[in-house]
Amino acid sequence: MQHLSLSGTTLSIDGGNSVDLASIDTDTDTDDQTLSFSGTTLSIEGGNSVDLASIDTDTDTDDQMLSLSGTTLSIEGGNSVDLASIDTDTDTDDQTLSLSGTTLSIADGNSVDLSALPGDNLGNHVATQNINLAGNSLVNGNAVT
Repeated sequence: MQHLSLSGTTLSIDGGNSVDLASIDTDTDTDDQTLSFSGTTLSIEGGNSVDLASIDTDTDTDDQMLSLSGTTLSIEGGNSVDLASIDTDTDTDDQTLSLSGTTLSIADGNSVDLSALPGDNLGNHVATQNINLAGNSLVNGNAVT
């Protein structure tokens, strides 16, 4: 088994040779580089630059129109998909409500008792005044005279 050792800038291997590493730049800031962008040119400090003008910078490239024709959904400049396999039965939400007394029911569903709701019960009023009906009078809610 051989061992490596480092003394200063000299790297040695037991029973072998050694190498002076002094020529290697040990500055830890060598990767500190600044990118800059001017117009369409991207540059790196102390390096090269590249012109990005050939890249389409049109910000409206995602403006696409959707259209529906029958069961076909299409995207402008793209593909389309047939939605016919989706259940298009327009009668699936046809439901009938019914009211019996204070019970509100939905066909093929549940019902709810509305008797606890506040409000008038217009069927149980008693007239306390005589009402004139074009020359006739409703007296005590029973007789028209």
